[in-house]
Amino acid sequence: MLRKAKKILLPTLSALIVCASGCSGFTADGNSLLRPPRPTGDKAAIQEIISREAGGSYNLKYPQKGVNRSAITLRNEDTDNEYALALYSTENDAKLNVSIIAFDGNQWKCLGTYTNNSSGVDRVLFCDLNADKREEIIIGWTSYNSAQKSLTAYSFDSEEVYEMSIDETYDDLAIVDMTSDSTDDIVLLSLSTQETPSVATLLQYSDQDKRPVGKYSMELDPEVIAFSNIVVGDVAINTTVPPPEVKGTASGARADNSSVSSGESGDEESSSAEDSADESSDIEASDESSVAKPESSDESESSGNEEESSDDENSEESTVSVQESSEQSSEDESSQKTEVSQDTESKPESEASVPEESSSTSESSTDKNPPKPIDANTPMNRKGVVIDCKRSDNTICTQMVYYDNRRDELIDPIARRKDGSTYVNSTLRTEAVFSRDIDGDDVIEVPVSTPMSAAADEAPASVCNLTAWCNFDAGEQRPHVSMNTVMNLKDGYYFVMPERWVGTVTARSDAETREMTFFLWNTKTSSTGDKLLTISRLNEQQWKESSQEGKIRLDLNSEKSKAVFAAQLFVTSADEALNLTESELQGSVYLI
Repeated sequence: MLRKAKKILLPTLSALIVCASGCSGFTADGNSLLRPPRPTGDKAAIQEIISREAGGSYNLKYPQKGVNRSAITLRNEDTDNEYALALYSTENDAKLNVSIIAFDGNQWKCLGTYTNNSSGVDRVLFCDLNADKREEIIIGWTSYNSAQKSLTAYSFDSEEVYEMSIDETYDDLAIVDMTSDSTDDIVLLSLSTQETPSVATLLQYSDQDKRPVGKYSMELDPEVIAFSNIVVGDVAINTTVPPPEVKGTASGARADNSSVSSGESGDEESSSAEDSADESSDIEASDESSVAKPESSDESESSGNEEESSDDENSEESTVSVQESSEQSSEDESSQKTEVSQDTESKPESEASVPEESSSTSESSTDKNPPKPIDANTPMNRKGVVIDCKRSDNTICTQMVYYDNRRDELIDPIARRKDGSTYVNSTLRTEAVFSRDIDGDDVIEVPVSTPMSAAADEAPASVCNLTAWCNFDAGEQRPHVSMNTVMNLKDGYYFVMPERWVGTVTARSDAETREMTFFLWNTKTSSTGDKLLTISRLNEQQWKESSQEGKIRLDLNSEKSKAVFAAQLFVTSADEALNLTESELQGSVYLI
């Protein structure tokens, strides 16, 4: 249990008012970067206060995760609202202490010291939980006798520092404005136990109770044993809602940024989500491709009308399925389902579906709420959490959690329960490919990986996977393919498949030579045809000693490994339209 060691009235309002630009999960904002205190009089003054609060000698305690890893963190430097957060234990007591030390314009003063019985600090976050433009401090705690962590939040107002203990525990967490109300929300992720299922819980701040309270929860895949990668930000776009008119700002300006935690880091973001919605392709059945190609404009218009039926509680569910062949495509059209078909002859069938919505439960009601009509407050982009999870069968799946403001509940549009018990998820994969904003459109893409075309007797280890990176349309309730890639995780790069290659070209990797080669695929003979491209990874010495005739050094700079990436283009007469140019090649290979 947590207890407040002191309750200290604030000497001045300016000592506590902390300007916050919001919290984006696991990244620091530009105005309050983490660093130890300045090595001047500030450091000495802060350490003197800590020593006085500790009653003598003390041991600094460092957070184990997150961006804020310092035992003494200085916030809002060189402003009227500067303060320090100190984490430490005393020489004679193993309990952890939190001291909040503010600068009142003349000197540093301790505003409050709090004691916690936990054994360590998991992470420290700074977020505005109640939209008062002042940040709260959130601290996650670890314990020797429990794998789950606990939380405490510290809030400032004009008179007091409030310690807010939070009843819920977590295995991992994220901070995101899930409800689009300009207030940060806490999303707790908990793995299943013998008594409880795996759940995602949304906590919102209660100004009346001066504490965050559990508001919504949603069950996750029961087979998940670990959270491998967590990304927060824009997870879906609602194309049925017109984008707001922006005046007086530069094109593409954003009010906030998505953030990444626990794994993959985000790529630079450039284009708007609106452009992405126009350019992305729908996942649909196709007789000619191993991953769906863009649908016709007529199909797009008809599918856009599905919003009316999906708003009905009893409407047909819209699904995405990965399956062996596209023979069922025509049969499924009548059931209003969107299918992803893989022409992978002799491959075992795998099928997974994306429902219209997955229900969540709230404290007020466990019944599914009827949808509200679209109004001016309906956000075009949905903020949420994308979680790449490790399952007990050593596969990886992705779950997406966002708040549906029309139904007033959390939903996962990717996974659903089948027959009331079994989870079905189209993102199951064996490769450790993690969700990210791969195309720079400010919307997080989810990977769907399937084996490329291969003969029945080929070694599966050499056959590359085709990864379709999907955005989710919250209005149409279906995903769209943003791009197709072939990922080379061992060598640290990926190749963006030209649209004309999808369904026509296959690829093989060789772990010994560190080469990835692309071939034409002959569907009649189920065999590879002409060679089109080979990409190699070498070191600088190997590149200098190799025959460079006909090889192209790619414009990639791997500072970490000092690797050299080279490629060789080949020309086929079977279909000249499939030949790749050098400029296309240079713009198609990226470091992971």
